[in-house]
Amino acid sequence: MALWNGATSAPEIAAARAARRDLREALDELHAVEVDAGLRRQVPRRRLILAALVAIVAVVLAGIAVVAWTDARNAHTDDDFERAAAERVGVLIAPDHRDPSRARRILAGATGAFYDEFAQSADSYSAFVQANGSVSESSVDGTGVSAREGDSATVLVAATVVFDTGGGAGDGQARRFRLRVLVTPDDGSLKLGAVQYLP
Repeated sequence: MALWNGATSAPEIAAARAARRDLREALDELHAVEVDAGLRRQVPRRRLILAALVAIVAVVLAGIAVVAWTDARNAHTDDDFERAAAERVGVLIAPDHRDPSRARRILAGATGAFYDEFAQSADSYSAFVQANGSVSESSVDGTGVSAREGDSATVLVAATVVFDTGGGAGDGQARRFRLRVLVTPDDGSLKLGAVQYLP
């Protein structure tokens, strides 16, 4: 039988196919003789091929299922991002001199560039709030995811802060804020990675 070199003729190809067919038939006959002699169990070739295909398909499907399960487990919904943004912003925009751990709570909910920036001024923030006797309450009026990229989301937040002016209940000065925040996973929770105040 000639080796294929790009110029193989049709009769040579036909002869090669016939030789392979003869070899398969001879192997099948040998297998049948071994089965008759009790040297082998009878397992038809088609069954072996089918079993191999089933095994390959099962492995591929298992791999796909594992990847999908991992992605679904790590995925966050828009509601998750909005809840995290509301919670983190509520702590950030409402200073209270009676809460000395406020700066630590802000840092605990921060990551990335925002963490680095706030960490540099956390002591000054606490000193300023303490010196001014600032007391305020915040409420988040609305949130909305404006964009998602990878496992992070940009969330728009509208909030109101009521500053206590010391005149009693209902005498506070209200200020409204609009912010754009980047919410990103870090250490198993969603944190603020960037904060931008909007006009």
